[in-house]
Amino acid sequence: MRRPCRLGLVAELAEASEGEVINVIDHFRRAGRSFLIPAANVPLHSDSMIELSHESLMRIWVKLEGWVNEEFESASMYKRLSEAASMYQIGKTGLWRPPDLQLALNWQKKQKPTREWGQRYEEAFERAIVFLDTSRITYDAELKNQEMMQRRVLRRTRATAVILGVAFLVAIIFFVFAYLQKIQADQQRLAAEASRQEALAQTKIAEANKLEAERKTIEAENYSQQLQTSNSELTVAYQNLTFEKNRAELALLKAKEEEAKAIAAGEQERAAKELAELKSEEAQLNYRLANKLYMLAVAQNLATKSVQEDDDKDLKGLMAMQGYLYNRRYDGKIYEPYIYNGLYSALKKINGVTYNSMKINGPSRTHLRSLAISNKNGFYIAGADGRIYQGDLRNLTNVATQYATQYPSKVIALSKDEAFVVNGSDSSFVQIYDLINGGRPKVVKGLGGATNDIEFLPDNSGFIVASANRTLSKVDQNTGVITILATLPQELKAISISADGKWLAGAAWSGQVVLYNLESKSTSIIAQESPNRILSVKFSPSSRYLAYGVDDISNKRGLVKMYDFDTKETRQFSGHRAGVNDVAFSPDEKLLASAGSDKRLQLYVLDNPEDLPVVMDNNSGFIWDIEFAEGSNYLIAACSESEIRIWPTNPSLLAEQICPKLTRNMTQEEWKKYVGYGEETPYENTCVRLLIKDY
Repeated sequence: MRRPCRLGLVAELAEASEGEVINVIDHFRRAGRSFLIPAANVPLHSDSMIELSHESLMRIWVKLEGWVNEEFESASMYKRLSEAASMYQIGKTGLWRPPDLQLALNWQKKQKPTREWGQRYEEAFERAIVFLDTSRITYDAELKNQEMMQRRVLRRTRATAVILGVAFLVAIIFFVFAYLQKIQADQQRLAAEASRQEALAQTKIAEANKLEAERKTIEAENYSQQLQTSNSELTVAYQNLTFEKNRAELALLKAKEEEAKAIAAGEQERAAKELAELKSEEAQLNYRLANKLYMLAVAQNLATKSVQEDDDKDLKGLMAMQGYLYNRRYDGKIYEPYIYNGLYSALKKINGVTYNSMKINGPSRTHLRSLAISNKNGFYIAGADGRIYQGDLRNLTNVATQYATQYPSKVIALSKDEAFVVNGSDSSFVQIYDLINGGRPKVVKGLGGATNDIEFLPDNSGFIVASANRTLSKVDQNTGVITILATLPQELKAISISADGKWLAGAAWSGQVVLYNLESKSTSIIAQESPNRILSVKFSPSSRYLAYGVDDISNKRGLVKMYDFDTKETRQFSGHRAGVNDVAFSPDEKLLASAGSDKRLQLYVLDNPEDLPVVMDNNSGFIWDIEFAEGSNYLIAACSESEIRIWPTNPSLLAEQICPKLTRNMTQEEWKKYVGYGEETPYENTCVRLLIKDY
């Protein structure tokens, strides 16, 4: 319905504030009014009546459209917050935690909502704000409690180390005492040996005297009295010598006993020393472990503080970088979500939120539906405008190729030898482009319906097309010859082929994960999610796992599930608030990425499935397709709004970009405030080539 209005009203709207313009537009929308411009031959003046539709006004008034979009995003966040507060009030949900809490706090800080504004969408404004404040206070208290627990464990470990150190000193004292006893025993043994030698010498002398006495006895037969006297003397001397000999032998035995005791004491001392050393090593190990856990908690705390810092980009970058350095120094997890979020948040502050994005060189607001990674030329990407673009992920550039179709593109695929690109659209045919020889595209007709997905076989003998008429077809890229493989009961939204080329997995709109044997032509169902929809499916590089994305309609969320062919078990990952449009494994099979209609991209570390995912949520629109590039180092996302996002997945790739963009290191006061002042965290230069600036 259109009503006339004065030309002056348009001028007033142009000078009005954002809130006033939105209120006027809302008023006219609720009243069913719109505006239209009069014919070209009608003269206009300040009192002229014009007709202008509000849709036309918004289309040409770019700033107004930005206001409306910003108001919509702010209202959406407020409604989510109000709904969560209502659910929490009746005990059906808990307080918010990151990343939802951080998003809400950023919204509150940026928008500064008032009660009058909030009651336009939900009456319970104070309840929502109290819920948000309670969530923030509770989360801060949890962080402080965790830090206190770490310090308590550290103090307990120190006490244990002191006790074990005292035990070690006592063991050393026993060792010294035993060593002195051994020295004394050695001296006694030497004295006994000297006595034994002396006794032997005396024995030899006695034997010589005896012989001499016998000789004198023969010679002194005529002198009997003298002989008897001499014999008596010799007998007494012999007895004395025998006694000395016996005493020397006893001394020798005693020396041997002392030597044996000394040896035994030495063995006990060595055992005590070894035990003390073992206890000391155990205490040092426990201390190092406790200190490691404490420093990793400090690293996570620094990363969290970096995310919260919005004013000083140098301080924000330094906290994120110091957290990364501590995490790496104390052998933390490579893909630690807190560390990654801190580094990425710092780069967004330093370089701007779009530093890792690029727009295609084509129409604005184009849905980029599919991409294919090239080992030679970066990547290819297809949009809803029917054109195929070629991009460079390092230089963040792209150009439109000569390849295009008049229908909206849905999927592209690159052959294994990178000689052909195949494009499928809403039409019932696909186009094959020869990248080596060029020329006109080869049009393959007869597929019987729109193309849902395309994937090349591992041996490059052709590609398989899943069509809207529920058929699976194999096409030879060289000749264009079609072979119908099967007509299924379900329409497959997406397909994936195993590494050995024997199995094809399909995601069905009706909620099934279909497994099709390409050799025996048999079909089985390995997952049933009805009434929910399956939107994506992907084999892992080893084909042991199969991941698929679910649109949980009943709970209005998205799920990622991973099926293990060895154990027949299914693992579930959550976090999306809308259907999961695509999933992808990294080539090393350590990461699983998912992208959804909630504009979020999530990265799961398969070695630590209990950890929170790394969330990449500042995309401009829905994410339709994702692929890993350059091994596992980068993740490329094809989004709506003509946007391509390129995410480094390894935190080290983010960290190496921060220090060159900063102008200073932390001051001593900042270090004490944000890092700490204990002996575990002595001051250091976060960026070694930067100086400290005192403010």
